[in-house]
Amino acid sequence: MDEREFFEERTEQKVHMLVCPHCSQENEYQVNWLVRRKRQQPPRGADDLTRAKFAKASSYMVRRDDVLGCKNIRCRKRFEVTSLQSVAEINDTKVAHGADREARLRAAFGRRSQG
Repeated sequence: MDEREFFEERTEQKVHMLVCPHCSQENEYQVNWLVRRKRQQPPRGADDLTRAKFAKASSYMVRRDDVLGCKNIRCRKRFEVTSLQSVAEINDTKVAHGADREARLRAAFGRRSQG
C-alpha cells in the first residue's frame, strides 16, 4: 500500500514573521504548507506490515514556498526562506474543554516540569 493512503492532504497558508536578508526589514509573510494529517483508521485491506507502518506514522507539514518576495516597496527582491523548517511535525494532542489545568499544561508542554 502507498503511504499517502495513511494521510489526508490539504494546503494551508500560515503567517510567519520573516526578515528580508537584503533590506533587513521584518514583515509578515503568508507561507504555503502541505498539511498531512494521519487518518483515524488504517486503510481497508491492510495487512500486518501496513498496520505496523500506520501505527508509526504521524501528522506533519511540508513547506511549499521556498522563495518569497520582499514586501518593502523599495526592495521587492526575492529571498529564500531559510529560517523556517521545511518539514514540521504536528502534535495532535487533544484535551477536552472542561479538563483541568494540569492536563492542559501537560498536553501543551509535554513532559516539562511545573514550577
